[in-house]
Amino acid sequence: MHLDGHLDIAMNALGCERDPSLAVDAIRAREADPRPADGRNTCTTSLPEMRAAGFGACVTTLLARAKPWVKPGRVTRRAVGDWPTQDMAHAQAAGQLAYYRRLEARGQVRVIETAAALQEHAAAWDADSNGTPVGLILTFECADPVTEPAELAWWHARGVRTLMLTHFGQGHYAAGNPSDDEANDHDVDGPVTPRGRELLREMERLGMPLDLTHLSDTSLRDALDHFGGRVYSSHSNCRALAPRQRQLTDGVIRTIAERDGVIGVVTYFGFIQREDYAGCYPSPSDGVPTHHVTLDHLVDHIDHVCQLTGDRRHVALGSDLDGGYGAEECPHGLDRHCDVLKLGEILNRRGFSDDDVEAFFGGNWLRFFGEVLP
Repeated sequence: MHLDGHLDIAMNALGCERDPSLAVDAIRAREADPRPADGRNTCTTSLPEMRAAGFGACVTTLLARAKPWVKPGRVTRRAVGDWPTQDMAHAQAAGQLAYYRRLEARGQVRVIETAAALQEHAAAWDADSNGTPVGLILTFECADPVTEPAELAWWHARGVRTLMLTHFGQGHYAAGNPSDDEANDHDVDGPVTPRGRELLREMERLGMPLDLTHLSDTSLRDALDHFGGRVYSSHSNCRALAPRQRQLTDGVIRTIAERDGVIGVVTYFGFIQREDYAGCYPSPSDGVPTHHVTLDHLVDHIDHVCQLTGDRRHVALGSDLDGGYGAEECPHGLDRHCDVLKLGEILNRRGFSDDDVEAFFGGNWLRFFGEVLP
């Protein structure tokens, strides 16, 4: 069974009105005329598409940010909401959680909460992928919906199993990656907040792993210093090959490996960029043709992690497909979720064994979550 380390299923459903039960071609046809006014790009994934690609499970998000300085009259994007209060962000995330449970009630997905359930699900999928629902491990892609650290137990009891402290920009618990939406005085690097340190202690008490993705450099170092539990990065590439703060330094990659974590590589082609694209997010509108960024370039990131860590145990797929971008901003050769399987052919060509490829597509995540889930 393959496992994708990062998707945004509920965000796309409730923010973009994309029904994940439809085939990718059906979603594309539905959105073709007229094109959505909110600027979303061409769909690449859905539950049937995941099934066709052999992805029997994924880590999927609850995502809402709370920023009290946002202006009510601003132009908003439904897909990723900035809310002025944590209570509003809480309600948004609770709605996304409710959506996953509705899909589960219809037999389309299974929310996986324990290590035993993950093992049982993988065995069921391998025996009958057509009759087994897609498994979901739930994560916060920003902890702002947790209105106070003690509330984390409430979310944990309802199936949320991992979290990121923040997303883009300053959050209530930590500083995140610089935002590309608009510059503001609040979008600065900084440490984990005092409430963030309290939240990290609560995570340790509950046995929840910490996803280091989206942290600013200072907050990331701070989190590693103050959190004794398991760490990983669900969807980040290598800063040595894609020189932006959003990516992981070689030192952080080594630290994650030393703490027996896993790094999921992300398919957005602005995060695979070569040095000649440094300092910008390449996109068709920027005049950077997509064919200049290829799946071979993404394999460079996979190989870089393996060379730094000394083995194949610490790298996997965290595609983030349809996570605010679409087929237009994928590397050449990747039009939909099934196309990520081409990475296996390139890895084989580079000297990786079939066992290495299987570890990348699922084995490493299955081992990690088998160890960190209750």
